[in-house]
Amino acid sequence: MRHSKSGRSLRNCCFVLLLSISAMAGAYELPADPLESVMWENMAKRFFPGEVVIDQRVIVRAPLDAEDQMQVPITVDATQLENVVEIIALADLNPIPHILTLHPVRAQPFVGFRVKLEQSTPIRVGVRTSDGVWHVNGVNVGAAGGGCTAPALAHGNNDWYKTLGQTRAVTRRESVDLARLSLRMRHPMDTGLAAGIPVFYMSKVEVKSADGVALANLDLFEPISENPTLTIKPLVSDGITELLVYARDTEGNEFEFPLAVPATVDN
Repeated sequence: MRHSKSGRSLRNCCFVLLLSISAMAGAYELPADPLESVMWENMAKRFFPGEVVIDQRVIVRAPLDAEDQMQVPITVDATQLENVVEIIALADLNPIPHILTLHPVRAQPFVGFRVKLEQSTPIRVGVRTSDGVWHVNGVNVGAAGGGCTAPALAHGNNDWYKTLGQTRAVTRRESVDLARLSLRMRHPMDTGLAAGIPVFYMSKVEVKSADGVALANLDLFEPISENPTLTIKPLVSDGITELLVYARDTEGNEFEFPLAVPATVDN
């Protein structure tokens, strides 16, 4: 079969382009993991596609050893970085490693939560900035284990579903344009790994201003602790006096409620 000169040129151009892309990909090297996790390369490929840097400006606070593997408190503070578009929190050695994803649309890149741990594991956080770079840091947390495979305490009560979605929340104004929202929602957050109990968890939390402007979106996953406890910091002007919180679980149950924002700064 004959090929035209133009056809050969087109194929040659494509070949050169592929070589260039391969060369660019080959030039990038995954940084060494300061946590020395056997899952580092797998976690990076799965959750952090693109350039990855180890960055101490991503602050991850957690206990050195978990007193309760069902309720391990974690705080992520990436406020030293600018133009943050996404935060992903992981537990490397959990059977389900993905804990949550936060999109701080109009919020500080900050989140507090509690997590279930199946064993001692690195808690790893990736923060993606608008240039596409993942800024990664984390800590190792010791745990006795079994947090992901134990049934939720709610199942010891036959009518636990009657309080599903009940929420205790508080909002305070940290500065003229910044609020701190903390909430706790009643939900078993079943991982599907406890015998005879199917997966069932709160999967989405959205925070908006009273006029419907998105402030923060959270995707939650099975490792989040029973009765999810969350803290975020939405940006609010002095004219915003109310926030709207919307949540949904994997069975399609929806919960929505308003929260007042104090007019004055809480000293």
